[in-house]
Amino acid sequence: MTSPSPVPPPEGEVPQPPPPSYALFNSDSVALATFLGTTLSGSILMAVNYRRLGKGASAAATVLIGLAVTAMALLVGYAIPRSGATIIALALLFGTRAAAKGLQGAAVAQHVSRGGKLGSKWVAAGLGVALLAVFVGGYLLGYGIVNPKVQIGTKDEVFYSGSATKPEAQALGDKLKSIGFLGDRGASVVLSKGKDGTVVSFVVKDGIWNDRAMVGSFEEIGRLIAPAVGGFPLKVRLMNSDREVKKEVVAGKTVIGTLDEVYYFGTATEVEAKALGQALQTAGFFHDKGFSVLLYKGEGTVLAFVVKEGFWEAPENVAMFDKVTRQVAPSVGGLPITLRLVNNSIDTKKEVTVQ
Repeated sequence: MTSPSPVPPPEGEVPQPPPPSYALFNSDSVALATFLGTTLSGSILMAVNYRRLGKGASAAATVLIGLAVTAMALLVGYAIPRSGATIIALALLFGTRAAAKGLQGAAVAQHVSRGGKLGSKWVAAGLGVALLAVFVGGYLLGYGIVNPKVQIGTKDEVFYSGSATKPEAQALGDKLKSIGFLGDRGASVVLSKGKDGTVVSFVVKDGIWNDRAMVGSFEEIGRLIAPAVGGFPLKVRLMNSDREVKKEVVAGKTVIGTLDEVYYFGTATEVEAKALGQALQTAGFFHDKGFSVLLYKGEGTVLAFVVKEGFWEAPENVAMFDKVTRQVAPSVGGLPITLRLVNNSIDTKKEVTVQ
């Protein structure tokens, strides 16, 4: 039995080629993959199109370009504020979609006109999600290596970098917990050591860096934690949730003689602290008995004397410190000076302005 012969097309009609056996991804699918994943996800779909169209070199170049753009975007996005990173992400999304439409739109339209199918959007979405998972996993792994941390309690974290060590980070966390700063509320602290010296950075709520009283509290925290991280001087930085530094103060200490101490904060320098200490010796206040004085400089000059409980209640005692402040004023830039008498916890119990 013989097979039937193919029926020839009617006279004058050009035979139509069969529809393509492969599918191509349009610009919407490319944009979807980019949105859920990265520019690399979109570029991979474009590369698949080029490969199926017989353009292997263009396919390889597209993947390399997508990888380079994604890597650059991640680096830039990490270094700038979150709002800027969002703008970059949107620009890449619309840019990748426009590139797909401009470079492959005509080929995809011709493919469809020949009866070819479009690639599934589910495949595009799956690719985007899969690559995003790879990037997030890699980021978390790399972040853990580049930014090692110790856990204090179940929620608080102390990150450490540079030449800072894990034991130092642990000691810092333990100290912050002992003074009540860390209370398992999800606080983040960063300890770094390097060319800037020792720096402890606190992630705080917006605006705290503009509150002089709160800044003063962090200066005092710096004084308390310095021994746990190698001693003075110590820089204290206040950062927002995007890890942008909003305020930096210095906590330092110089010893006068063998027992008396001058702590300095804000913009005050070690040179000024030593000059103050020598002036206090000359005035007869320092005589190696273990007295402590705190020098703050920033919006004005503050001298705080640590005194015994109740000492601030006697007017004659306040008058004595007023006199001492006037004697040492030239060593710290002159009057006016805010004079404070504080207890051992550095709580202000008496404050006067010496003009």
